[in-house]
Amino acid sequence: MSDIRHSLLRRDALSAAKEVLYHLDIYFSNQLQSAPLPIVDKGPVELLEEFVFQVPKERGAQPKEQTKDSVRQIIFSSLFSPQGNKADDSRMSLLGKLVSMAVAVCRIPVLECAASWLQRTPVVYCVRLARALVDDYCCLVPGSVQTLKQIFSASPRFCCQFITSVTALYDLSSDDLIPPLDLLEMIVSWIFEDPSVLQVLLTLQLHLTEKNLYGRLGLILFDHMVPLVEEINRLADELNPLNASQEIELSLDRLAQALQVAMASGALLCTRDDLRTLCSRLPHNNLLQLVISGPVQQSPHAALPPGFYPHIHTPPLGYGAVPAHPAAHPALPTHPGHTFISGVTFPFRPIR
Repeated sequence: MSDIRHSLLRRDALSAAKEVLYHLDIYFSNQLQSAPLPIVDKGPVELLEEFVFQVPKERGAQPKEQTKDSVRQIIFSSLFSPQGNKADDSRMSLLGKLVSMAVAVCRIPVLECAASWLQRTPVVYCVRLARALVDDYCCLVPGSVQTLKQIFSASPRFCCQFITSVTALYDLSSDDLIPPLDLLEMIVSWIFEDPSVLQVLLTLQLHLTEKNLYGRLGLILFDHMVPLVEEINRLADELNPLNASQEIELSLDRLAQALQVAMASGALLCTRDDLRTLCSRLPHNNLLQLVISGPVQQSPHAALPPGFYPHIHTPPLGYGAVPAHPAAHPALPTHPGHTFISGVTFPFRPIR
């Protein structure tokens, strides 16, 4: 198309417009021979705009920059996308060194390419890159985690993908798979600075509903919750003799809030009985009981019955009923006030 454009620039406006239409006739005729529906590329559209509709061609730097970014992403992907062969080990080793160096010198284009790579690549490879970065900045040199911490303002997208990979890496199944304290503190500081890696669950319900997947596609696997709850229970048992009741209560509150948002948004699909069984060994917590008992809210989706999560099919015992004898359970503490996600309300009802 560039050769045609140079030829058209030497013509007057009327003959140039006729020439454009002539070339487009040939162009689409050739396409129709190989495909029933022609694809309108950017080149023909630009010729129409410039020589038929007389729209001057923009010569700004932004399109070149976009093309440069696209080429960089393609090259990065071709270099480091796993191929399932013997070269993958060398490929991953080189990628770890490259990204680690990009962190050290805050090379944003490389970090952005790495973020796209982490988003598209199978988790087993993402975990290997995360492990390499954790080793470099949290284990080998004390205090170097500050270098990793400072890239948050430079590439939030990379940091978001790194957090996701770290979550997959440390599944708490052994002592080696418990995250270092420096790493935890760094991620907490990122989240405090920009809580949007957390708020994604609040927007998830809308996207799932638009695609008719609300209550049908679980993005958080229930099996992944089991080791998390077991680890919380183990830590609570260890902290119990140390007079750490406030810390235990705060941890259980955070777990309850995470479960609340995950279930209300449709990210976590499970039955209420499964959730009760999973949390039955945890210490008593009013907010957690509240979440397990289920919501009382009018569903915004006409296809779903009111007062239910999409994945919960049976109401709890005594749903909607007021106990005739509230003193029947004197050992249970009264429910304190808690901050809830706006628009998601729950009744308080002790687990039986």
